Amino acid sequence: MEAQRPGDILIVSDDSAFLSSACLTLTRCRHGVVSCSSAEEARHHLERIPFDLVLIGQSLPDAAGEALCHSIKSDANLQSLSVGLLIDSATEAALAPDCMMGNGLSKTSNASDSSAPDDYIRKDASASELIMRVRSLLRVRRYLEEIQNSIGTLISFAEGAEEQDKRAKGHCKRLGIIAIELGSVLRLDDWSLTSLERAGYLHDIGKTCIPGALLEKTQPLSPREMQIIQSHCVVGEKLCRGIVALGPTLPVIRHHHERLDGSGYPDGLKGEEIPILAQVFSIVDIYESLRLWRPYRPPLTEGHTLQVMAQEVERGFWNSKIFDLFKTHVVPGLDARLMAQHIHWPRQGES
Repeated sequence: MEAQRPGDILIVSDDSAFLSSACLTLTRCRHGVVSCSSAEEARHHLERIPFDLVLIGQSLPDAAGEALCHSIKSDANLQSLSVGLLIDSATEAALAPDCMMGNGLSKTSNASDSSAPDDYIRKDASASELIMRVRSLLRVRRYLEEIQNSIGTLISFAEGAEEQDKRAKGHCKRLGIIAIELGSVLRLDDWSLTSLERAGYLHDIGKTCIPGALLEKTQPLSPREMQIIQSHCVVGEKLCRGIVALGPTLPVIRHHHERLDGSGYPDGLKGEEIPILAQVFSIVDIYESLRLWRPYRPPLTEGHTLQVMAQEVERGFWNSKIFDLFKTHVVPGLDARLMAQHIHWPRQGES
């Protein structure tokens, strides 16, 4: 009895004998199989059919298999696809020993290289071995789907909470966009940029567990009330901890209110004890916060905001190098870029 739901598979190879054998083997396991012999045909199929898995020959008539793999992994609409690269014995021998797993049939891709194949599969693998590798790749695909659904649920939860406060309209998306811009200026890798974008939506998710009356209070907070408000960093980290893919984002959620001089919260970290992504995000978060209207003050202008932040940098709150790059390369023209994406700063007192 087949315990795993069959998948829709695209096989791209100019080896007709392998195509015939692989299609027959996988069809017998109730998988939906489409085959083709070129990268151009593969792209045509990928535009029309929502595949679960793509098996790509190492060498195609019009492209290298790894180039097609990179193209798929770089496409935002296809990134969740599992991709296996079909290799011969010579290529297997050339791969570093620590890259190969178990029986030498597959290699799990390096997590730091998001464009690498998810597995390497020998073309001369037996039918049972091919089925095993395909099942493994489909499990990866569905695991990634579950992760994305979980992250999507949390983000929707955070956006729903944002909707309760019209003064913060567009807050999450605005932070995500600005954080990516600053991360790009700092030449951070794609994984870090993704973490910063997710932090834009999830950094304050812990506030959903704090009474609304306390969040909206305009009078000075008591020490106990301040403690409750500041707990949102720890609560937010706990809410997101169960999702493995959010691991790189957790330090940002917990530490985005830390200050380099140790006067921040929740852990009072100092200097380089603060994770670098949290240092990056804190610059964006403070800028965005100062630009928004608050019950106790009007929104600050761009120039006034930078002036306040510069003073705080001098006091040792924020990373001066990151702030300088932010001020020089991100802020100029930022409002216009946000407006081009239909993201506006809320007006004073908007409700």
